[in-house]
Amino acid sequence: SHVFRCSIPPKITFALNQASVTISKLPTQGIGGLVNLTAGSNAGVICSYGACSGNNLNANNTTAGSGGFFDLTQAFMQYAKNSWTVMGGKYTTLAGVEYIDSGADTNITRSILFGKIPFTHTGLRAINNVSEATTLTMGVNNGWDQVTGMTASKTVEMAVNEAFTKDTSLLFDIYTGDETVLAPATAGVNASNMFTTNTFTAYGGANARAGNRTLLDMVFTTNLTQSLTFILNADHASQQNEIIGLNQVGTETYWGVAGYLNYQINEQYRVSFRAEEVRDSSGAALATGVDTGGYGVLVGPNTVREATLTLGYAPVKSFELRGEIREDRADKGLFAESNGILSQSMTTYGLQGIYKF
Repeated sequence: SHVFRCSIPPKITFALNQASVTISKLPTQGIGGLVNLTAGSNAGVICSYGACSGNNLNANNTTAGSGGFFDLTQAFMQYAKNSWTVMGGKYTTLAGVEYIDSGADTNITRSILFGKIPFTHTGLRAINNVSEATTLTMGVNNGWDQVTGMTASKTVEMAVNEAFTKDTSLLFDIYTGDETVLAPATAGVNASNMFTTNTFTAYGGANARAGNRTLLDMVFTTNLTQSLTFILNADHASQQNEIIGLNQVGTETYWGVAGYLNYQINEQYRVSFRAEEVRDSSGAALATGVDTGGYGVLVGPNTVREATLTLGYAPVKSFELRGEIREDRADKGLFAESNGILSQSMTTYGLQGIYKF
């Protein structure tokens, strides 16, 4: 299921998920910049509105996450002076624990919450290092995964990161602004995100309208020992003017919590465990399957839980081999079988190799 296996190919297959190159010069003072290019199947999932190459599943080739095998993931300039850094261009979101870069993550599959937050923003961001422990961030951008803004208004980002000790920190961030949602041409059509990276429907065109979308995100990180790290992520999101049922338009909300335990056994071996729960008030955020219009099918209020165990083996510093087992369970059927039946559970086994240079 595309919605729940963000950046992971379906069924039994070999795949080139990601080949990524980053060129950067980011001095602590003065002018700098960064360019990050992504190729592979992941590129078609993370691409932003106005910059996707598209595929045959979606006629609107500029829609976020609409396919393609190449993505300009980040491209920004920055200027740093004293405690301030100002950056402009396209850059990754502050929300969440996990990264677009597979090599920076500790699991093969992404969390459900990773697919329910923005990936990148295009706009301006200002960062102020108030002290050694406190960092404030303020910004304005086009919204969730949009190189070209889909509305006339902008999304505001605000964040505070507090390092209580060298081992413990807390990040809180908020994103709020109008986002485009789809009004179906035919009354009663169930519509949700099937080809967007965003949690909620985001298409342009005559049937589109806007509503406020607000995301509250929290990340708590602590190193319990030199080898053991615990991370807790909590999200709450709301979208106005979303389709929440047959002939029903209202405010969709979802919230979720994910916990991570990462243990470095020795220089070569490590293990990572993740568990999470996501609750959806109407089913719009967790819609799955495809109706005749190509949109997700609403199944009503739902809760999804997953647990993932990953073992990493790095014979050399530049290469890691990962093995993983994951179990997803939902209160209502969400995971599409080959016969079209929606199952309440899904088990995933994965093997991944990552080479860094």
